[in-house]
Amino acid sequence: MKNYYSESKVECSEIAASACTTILVGNQVTVDGSFIIARNEDHEAINAKRFNFHPAEDAQLSDFHSIGAMGNDFTYPAAKNALQYTSNSDFDTEGTSFGAAGFNSAGVGITATETIFNNAQVLAIDPYVTKTGIGEDAIVNVILPRVRSAKEGVALLGHIIETQGTAEGFGVAFMDKEGIWYLETGSGHHWMAAKIPTDKYFVSANQGRLVDYIANHPDFMASEGLVEFAQKHHLPSAENSDSFNFHRAYSQDVEHDKTYNYPRVWTLQHMYSDGLKTEIDQGESFPVYLTPKNKLSVYDVMQGLRNHYQATEHDPYSHSNPNDPYRPISVFRTEHSHVLQLRPELPIAIGEIQYIAYGMTALSVYLPFYQGMTSVPEALTLGDNKADSHSAYWKFRKLQTLAMMDWNQFSPIVQQAYHDFEQQTAHKQKLMEAEYIALYTTHPEQAVALINAFEHEVVALALALTEELTNELFTRLTVNVDKLYNFSGA
Repeated sequence: MKNYYSESKVECSEIAASACTTILVGNQVTVDGSFIIARNEDHEAINAKRFNFHPAEDAQLSDFHSIGAMGNDFTYPAAKNALQYTSNSDFDTEGTSFGAAGFNSAGVGITATETIFNNAQVLAIDPYVTKTGIGEDAIVNVILPRVRSAKEGVALLGHIIETQGTAEGFGVAFMDKEGIWYLETGSGHHWMAAKIPTDKYFVSANQGRLVDYIANHPDFMASEGLVEFAQKHHLPSAENSDSFNFHRAYSQDVEHDKTYNYPRVWTLQHMYSDGLKTEIDQGESFPVYLTPKNKLSVYDVMQGLRNHYQATEHDPYSHSNPNDPYRPISVFRTEHSHVLQLRPELPIAIGEIQYIAYGMTALSVYLPFYQGMTSVPEALTLGDNKADSHSAYWKFRKLQTLAMMDWNQFSPIVQQAYHDFEQQTAHKQKLMEAEYIALYTTHPEQAVALINAFEHEVVALALALTEELTNELFTRLTVNVDKLYNFSGA
């Protein structure tokens, strides 16, 4: 994510500040038959995120223009008959850019983007269109108002890449009741996408992960001439057209991946699956899709996104070692994390949930936001790049900053309290959903009001708990300082 529209020749040392981790799970390997797409948005700790509700519009008032600190000159025509959708924007984009993730009223979910890097050989031939191409900031806000299926979303984004170019390398996941699609860029104008097998899960960490591309197959889509372009320019492995190796031709494997990217993928694959023989520094040998040892829940995915190599020598927090060579999945600069769950058998309003954790995942709480919500708690719409006492983002971030002052003493307090809160909230969700089912066909307005009341209550309780925890940590920290500087004799 957030690659600042970097030039095609990117040095590894320049990319460490912008990164994400993505997990996708097919519905045959989840505990409740749901599809799951999830991602940590890692960039800058002081960049507050805001939750946005965009109502349906007969015609959007203006064209899309990239704005915010990292916008370029990309534009796209205003949507006609724009669908209702949600997004999670940066504070300085007026809710119209850097949407990050959300659902629309047609039941389509998107997470955008996983920053990836295409190889130098292909970018020398077809570089990123940094000035006017589509970038991460545009994808959610351009695509979600328009598309009625995940596949339609892939086709639209792919068309934009081919005609206007991409400003950067990225991976984007799309989801609907039929399944999950994942698109990766190949160069300035080339891309491919694959439908994730329903009996597998997929993990990505700042690197192209798609390998096989099969032309004219219903589970694959790609830019026109993808294989022919690679063959014409003698890109690696371009000669095998039966099952074209997209990764070798278009993606990148460099020394930096061995500590920055490979450990995250390796850790999650070994966390979810048994019997793997892969070595942590041999990323090219990692499988693309895997079957988990046990069916995965939303909570399992959350725990994956909270991982920081705990109980190993590479845990930078418990060992107070910010210079550990392995970049953890959970980092302090995470702006927000989301787990999008789609349960096909339920009405869209409650069947599609976006769980959001603001700030560092290992010290945050995931809150459920239903697609049927139409009233956003005010605290979620506030916050900028200066600490305040009103926004949800900064209430969570202040607690996390305190906890980082003494990880081994404070993090267990925060983690246990938030774990208990998530369990209590899950029970309340079941009760609310049952009540919604009894109401929505005969009393639709009451059903919507029920969801809204639930959301406001959950956010209020989470913020109250966060304030309580902040005060507890302040008290403990004050005692620690008092003991340290308690001079005697006067």
